[in-house]
Amino acid sequence: MAKVFSGSRTKFMPFRRTKPGIGAENRTATGKNQPSSRRLTIIGAPVHSSGTLVHISDPSSPVQLNVFTYDGDTFTEGKYKKVDEIPVSSTAPTTQMTWIDVDGVHYQDVISQLADRYDIHSLVQTDIKTTEQRTKLDVLDDSLFLVCKLIFRDVAHTGHTIIEQMSFYLKENILITFQETPKDLFDSIKNRIRQGKGRIRKSKVDYLFYSLVDVIVDHYMDVLDTMGSKVEAIDNQLMKTLKRDTLESIYDMKRDMLYLRSVISPLKEIIIKLQKEEETLIMQESTNIYLKDLFDHVVQVNDSIDTYREMLASFIDFYMMLNSNAMNEVVKTLTIISTIFIPLTFISGLYGMNFENMPELKYEYGYYIVLSVMATLAIFMLGCFKHKHWF
Repeated sequence: MAKVFSGSRTKFMPFRRTKPGIGAENRTATGKNQPSSRRLTIIGAPVHSSGTLVHISDPSSPVQLNVFTYDGDTFTEGKYKKVDEIPVSSTAPTTQMTWIDVDGVHYQDVISQLADRYDIHSLVQTDIKTTEQRTKLDVLDDSLFLVCKLIFRDVAHTGHTIIEQMSFYLKENILITFQETPKDLFDSIKNRIRQGKGRIRKSKVDYLFYSLVDVIVDHYMDVLDTMGSKVEAIDNQLMKTLKRDTLESIYDMKRDMLYLRSVISPLKEIIIKLQKEEETLIMQESTNIYLKDLFDHVVQVNDSIDTYREMLASFIDFYMMLNSNAMNEVVKTLTIISTIFIPLTFISGLYGMNFENMPELKYEYGYYIVLSVMATLAIFMLGCFKHKHWF
């Protein structure tokens, strides 16, 4: 599924974190298995409005299996279209770490073959294939399974913010990731493996798992920076004009914030669970310090979402107040006009009565005198209202 936000530079920056470099290369391959139906959701919006849900189907995207096998001294990389093309050495027990990055979860045969080869539970298979899963962590006997949402801005193509499901299956020295579509968000991690930079090649596969989740959280921050720009744009727009489109934009953004919070908030409990030694032996104690840092950033993301939600709620109250003030101004204007015409209507009604004996009707200048009295009375009342600052 997916969402879109766009906006100008923001001043509301509850956090600022250096993000990893993102490459521009997208790799694809062709698959022969029949894909299952899959729903992709995009929230797309022009700069002046917030996102609206649009559902599209894209079951034809090809599947590619990217396999990285490494340790502190060696590294191999392979790209495959079928599971049986993956070397058996990637499955056999070894001191080397193996990362299988699966681009495309809509070919059920590919998922089933991977499950048979790497002993993935049937319930986990179902969760991988179902792309509407909530964010969750399953701790199995000898493995971990994490489902989360990958939220990123497609700056190079549409400028939209896409939300897709990503699954992690972590077992001993093997990590299998499942993405809905091919993308280059993790190129920085792949390059670190290729070049042997940092501690990723010297660590167990749980550090790779942490690094990938860390990139996902970085993109959460990037998306919220963009949403902060839109919040500022709405704030500026409220100060200048009072349009119904503005209120609709506020409600749309508030709805999007609620969705993002439901997606991101469970990560806090998940990270806490990963830090508990009794939960699993897969996560190494040396990785805990990095998980604590990751936890802090997830808390920052959630706090930022709460801040923006409160700001949007205050915008709604402010919009209603402005709308009420505008209505009061209209009512006040009509009241002033009505008040001025009450005595004028009385005078005109008085001399409009059809009595035969009305001495003023025979005055030569009576008509002009009455008009003068009415004009003087209207001017006097306007002066009184002006003195009282009623307009």
